[in-house]
Amino acid sequence: MIEISAVSAGILSVPSCTIHPGISVITGPNGAGKTTFLKLLSGILPPVTGTVRIDGKKPSSCTIGWVGEYPDRNILFTRVHDELASPLRFTRVSCKEIDQKVRRYADDLGITHLLDRDMHCLSGGELILVAFATACIAGPDLLILDETDSHLDELFCNQLEDFIRRSGIRYIVFSTHRPERMAIADVMIRLVKGEITEQFSLLEQSGPSFPDNLSNPWFWKEVMRDLNRGERWILHR
Repeated sequence: MIEISAVSAGILSVPSCTIHPGISVITGPNGAGKTTFLKLLSGILPPVTGTVRIDGKKPSSCTIGWVGEYPDRNILFTRVHDELASPLRFTRVSCKEIDQKVRRYADDLGITHLLDRDMHCLSGGELILVAFATACIAGPDLLILDETDSHLDELFCNQLEDFIRRSGIRYIVFSTHRPERMAIADVMIRLVKGEITEQFSLLEQSGPSFPDNLSNPWFWKEVMRDLNRGERWILHR
């Protein structure tokens, strides 16, 4: 489990929060503290008070994958192949094994044709896919996606979601403003003004029935509209 206890940092104040293995979505209005929350989980931002533990370990002792909204700001290498290989070059893995793994990940995400391309010549969607593969290739304990879908169309979002479902990564936590993208998650955590106001498993509303297809964006827009009005949703596994 990921356990957050008595944490404060910036706008955030989280007395207690437990995140079980699986896929969790962080949502809330602008300025609610979503990115700060993710930075605490990753260890990028240490808490002023309190503790964050991932399966009993500090985030700094874990392997963390991170993909932000603008991955071009964190490019390390010019060539796509070298960027994908970079997390593995700090491990005791042979060059042959690294090349095999890079090509396997590239094939799985449909970006083999990009391997010899210049990172600075990629489209926004291609750049996200490369950054995503780079974040996953070393088998992180926790994968964090900070509004990675903000500038992606439906096709690219579906590619990412398909890979996320198949990745086998123990913890995946992502933030989004797009209601239709929440359907992939097992748990939703909603932040408002630095506090967790809702944390629930998906998914059954008391009262009117909701669509069987939880990827229906209108269902999620209704959920968010009601939460913004202060109405409660009772959800069950």
